[in-house]
Amino acid sequence: MLWSFLTWELIKMSLIISVVLSLVFILFQFFRIDSIVLSLPLQETLPFLILWIFYSLFYFLPTSLFVSSSFVFFELKDTKKLSVIESFSISPYFTHLQILLRCIPVFLFLVFTSFMLHEEDISFMRNYLIYKYYLNMVYSIPEKTFSTIGDMTFYVDGRTGNYLSNVFFKKDSVLVVAKSARIEKDTLVFVEGSLLSEEKNKFYLTSFWEYRLSLRKFVSLERNKEKLRRDQKLNLLNSLLSPMLITLGFLLSKKTERATRLYYSVGVLSVFYQFFLLTIKSLL
Repeated sequence: MLWSFLTWELIKMSLIISVVLSLVFILFQFFRIDSIVLSLPLQETLPFLILWIFYSLFYFLPTSLFVSSSFVFFELKDTKKLSVIESFSISPYFTHLQILLRCIPVFLFLVFTSFMLHEEDISFMRNYLIYKYYLNMVYSIPEKTFSTIGDMTFYVDGRTGNYLSNVFFKKDSVLVVAKSARIEKDTLVFVEGSLLSEEKNKFYLTSFWEYRLSLRKFVSLERNKEKLRRDQKLNLLNSLLSPMLITLGFLLSKKTERATRLYYSVGVLSVFYQFFLLTIKSLL
């Protein structure tokens, strides 16, 4: 009963810490795409947000297990509860082992999720939202107004349905000026104009009668298989390190006498672990 209670305390604190870390990370990233997410219908953005939140919780859970194990074991030692347990001839290492064994379902869940969730899935859904945002911009652009999204700028002098007149379009290194254009699904068909493009630091100006430009050219709507494999390996590594992170938290709390020193050490090691994962990710 005692071991189950301590395990629940550790898991509960881990979930809380993981939620806090995920919210901080998501809020920091959200400001980069807030205009896109807030402008699209909820039924299109909600799956992305749910997947993003769930992935963040999964990604930060091993780190949270390390933090919570440090705090839980330190609290046991600081409040003399660990001494009471030792008075029954139960060593701290046996206590740690019992908690570790009861965390096996959590470890299995992390390993299973490693094969199901990938950062590339988040990127794919984000690109899809950007693609939908570009479509909304093209189909709803007002007359005589420059509309800009990131590095895309669009202007039309007049429009009748999907037919546009005196069009200016710029995205990345592509700039198009045309007498007219029409919208066909996700493709802009420019008529009678000029195309200015850049290649190898050289600019080329080309006149055309008709030029077709698909918005898919600017947004990848396919999952990168190499990145999927990389993400899976990184997720698996992060998950398999969870038992060692709990053990590290236990050893750290056992060797540390002051709470402030423990907080400092846990913070530094957590940041170091994130840099370790980023380094491994760049090498995969």
